[in-house]
Amino acid sequence: MLMDVHALCLALNETPLLKGVDLSLKSGSILGLVGASGSGKSLTALSLLVLPPLGSKLSGTIQLNGRSLLTLGDAELCGIRGSAIGMVFQESASSFDPLRTVGDHVTESIRWHLGLGREAARIKARQALKRAEFPADIDAFKRYPHEVSGGQRQRAMIAAALVLSPQLLLADEPTTALDVTTQASILTLFRRLANEDKMAILIVSHDLPAIATIADEVALMEKGTIVERSATSQMSAERTPKLAALFASARPRGSSAQFSGGDAVLRVSGICHAYSSKPSLNDVSFTLRKGECLGVVGQSGSGKSTLARIVAGLSKSSTGNIEGPKGTGRVQMVFQDPLGSFNPRWTLGQSIAEPLRTSRRDEVENALRDVGLDPSFAHQYPHEVSGGQAQRAAIARALIAKPDLLVLDEAVSALDVAVRGQVLDLLDSLRVRYGLAMLFITHDLGVARSVANRLLVLHEGSVVEEGVASEVLSNPRNPHTQALVAASPSLNDKFFAPERSAD
Repeated sequence: MLMDVHALCLALNETPLLKGVDLSLKSGSILGLVGASGSGKSLTALSLLVLPPLGSKLSGTIQLNGRSLLTLGDAELCGIRGSAIGMVFQESASSFDPLRTVGDHVTESIRWHLGLGREAARIKARQALKRAEFPADIDAFKRYPHEVSGGQRQRAMIAAALVLSPQLLLADEPTTALDVTTQASILTLFRRLANEDKMAILIVSHDLPAIATIADEVALMEKGTIVERSATSQMSAERTPKLAALFASARPRGSSAQFSGGDAVLRVSGICHAYSSKPSLNDVSFTLRKGECLGVVGQSGSGKSTLARIVAGLSKSSTGNIEGPKGTGRVQMVFQDPLGSFNPRWTLGQSIAEPLRTSRRDEVENALRDVGLDPSFAHQYPHEVSGGQAQRAAIARALIAKPDLLVLDEAVSALDVAVRGQVLDLLDSLRVRYGLAMLFITHDLGVARSVANRLLVLHEGSVVEEGVASEVLSNPRNPHTQALVAASPSLNDKFFAPERSAD
C-alpha cells in the first residue's frame, strides 16, 4: 500500500472538522473523494500533505511507503511535498504569485528539489506543460497568471504538480475551470499516469460524471468522515445507497428555463479584443433581452471570460459597441474565482453588503439564506470557508443589489451537485420573477442545457454557433460544438447508472 491513513482527525479551536478518516491508496489506483461542499474533502487532501489550517490540531496516522508523515519535521516534509506527493489546488488564481510568470511557477519545484540551472529547469518545465496540454502558442515564461485563462492556469498548475513524477498526486477539483474537451484530455492523462507510471491519484471533486469516467473507487464524505466507499463498478442502491442517490441527483435534467420575450437589455455589436496583439475576441455580436438567459460556452481560452469582463465594464473592447443598463449597480458580476474576488480583510457580510453602499444586516442575512448559507456566515472571513461556500457568498453579493443584468463567469463550477441545483433554481426563479437578464459563462454543457434559453458557442474568439440551447446541444451543426457535446460526460446518461461494468 502506497499510503495508509487511519483515524485521521483535525480540530480547529476545539471544533472537530475531520473525524476518524480512514483511507488507503495503492500505486496505479485512482480514488474519487466526493461529498457536499464543506464536508471535509479539501481538508483531507491538505492533511495528507500535513498542511492543516493554522492553529488546528492534526492527529491519527498518515503513512507513505511505511513512513509516518506526522512524525517528520518541516525540512523532511518539504522534501516530500512536490517530489513524492504532488498537489493540484482548487483555486488556480489564488495559488499563483501574481509577480511571477506561469512558467516560473512550474520550474520552482524543479530547481528546489533537483538543483537544476535556469535553462535546464525551463526545458523540463516545457515538457511538463506540453504533457498537461498547455497551449503551445503561448509562451508560459512571458505570461503572468492574470494574462491567461482560468483553464490555462489550471493546466499550468497540473504541469507543476506532475513535473517531478510524484508517487502520489492529490488533485482538489482539478477540472473545475476546464472546458469539456480539455477536461476529457486531463482525465485521460490522469488515467494514463495511473496505468503507465503507477501513480496513485486522489481526486477531490463534486463533478460526479468526471469521477465516474476514471476512478477505480469512490468514497463519500459527510461532516468530516467517510460514510461510504465502493469500487465504481460495484455501486448500487442496495450496497451504497448514499452514493447511488448522489449520482442520481447529478443526472442531467431537462431545461426549466422559460422565456416569453422582452425588451433588449444588452446589445453587443462587433466587439473585438486582443491581448498583446493576440486576438481574443473577433467581431462578436448578440442581443440579450429582459428575462432571458444567454449561455456562453467554448473551450478554455476561447474568449468567454474576456467577453464577460467587457460586458461588465471591467475591460474595454478594441472596437465595437455595447449598449447596456445604465446606473450604478445595474450590472453585477459573479467571478470565476470567488476567493480572489473578496477582500481578505473583510467578512463575507461586509463584502455582500458592499453594493448597497450601507450595511443592512437583514438584507445580508436574507441574501445568504437565498443561496443556501446560514446567516452566521456573515461573520466569516473568505479563508475560513470552503470554495463552494465562497462561491455562494459571491452570488449573494451580486444578487443583493437587484441588478438588471447578471454576468456569471463559471458561477456554479465550485458547487456540489445538490447546492448547484438549488442555486440554478434560485437564479431561474429570480430571472422569471424580476425579469433579470443573465449572461451565463460555463464549461458544463449540462448546466447550460438546464439554465440557458439561448446558447452562444465561442471558438478562438469568434461565434461559431448560436441558437436555442436545447436545439444547439441536441443537434450541433458546427464541428467545434459537436466536439464539445461529444466530450461532455454531463450530457451522457451512462455515467449516472448506479451500477457500471468494470473497464
